[in-house]
Amino acid sequence: LLSQDDIKQYVNTDRYIGGMLDSGSGHLHPLNLCLGEARVAEGLGVQFFENSPVVKIHKGDLPRVETAKGSVTCQFLVLAGNAYLGNLEPKIGGKVLPAGSYIIATEKLEEKVWKNLIPQDSAICDVSIALDYFRLSDDKRLLFGGMCNYSGRDPKDIVASLRPKMLKVFPQLETASIEYQWGGMIGIGANRMPQIGRLGSNIYFAQAYAGHGVNATHMAGRVLAEVIAGQAERFDVYAGIRHMTFPGGRYFRSPLLALGMLWYRIKELA
Repeated sequence: LLSQDDIKQYVNTDRYIGGMLDSGSGHLHPLNLCLGEARVAEGLGVQFFENSPVVKIHKGDLPRVETAKGSVTCQFLVLAGNAYLGNLEPKIGGKVLPAGSYIIATEKLEEKVWKNLIPQDSAICDVSIALDYFRLSDDKRLLFGGMCNYSGRDPKDIVASLRPKMLKVFPQLETASIEYQWGGMIGIGANRMPQIGRLGSNIYFAQAYAGHGVNATHMAGRVLAEVIAGQAERFDVYAGIRHMTFPGGRYFRSPLLALGMLWYRIKELA
């Protein structure tokens, strides 16, 4: 645990009254990790069919997924669409809610500037309901994310929404320009636990990592590989966790959750 004075060794701001340091964790470039893993998988014979979304699943002894461009038949099928699963599989689609999360990146910062922000080059997040998370990139830009959006609509201007939040943490970046902005959907379950389970004897699923996908997806992948290979011990632990379906149905689920999260944010400000 870090006191208000101690925490400034890791994040130089007056916004926080304390913190917790996890020296066993780190941060990396998630896209480069994904591309690297894809290259390794392809080298081992894995085939990728990009830009060909599945439109229908045919269940049976040999599951078959149908796309607009063709179909793939397999021995085992894993549904890993997460926030982008949509209504492809209603039994699990209602248990994961898409939520928008967004990031901005500053210009490259001089050494004297970035060392005055995050001196130890740590990855940081707070504990707010709609938390802020930030770190330095390899070329020393500040990457600042947050603004979890449950409405299903992307903001018209990510920078206009996120830059004021960044300046509340680091007012010393008032003159720094923002050069990049991006975002996407993360999958959230009601209990914030990863959902790993089975639909029949040869169809598995993994979803709802609640913003922790870079690490939790690798855990889920290993657990699913184990159960497909006949080792179900760890899979059974996760499959035994109960996950509720969000109320509201297809059309009212997101608006109801948006209202609920607004209530919690108001309580947080009180």
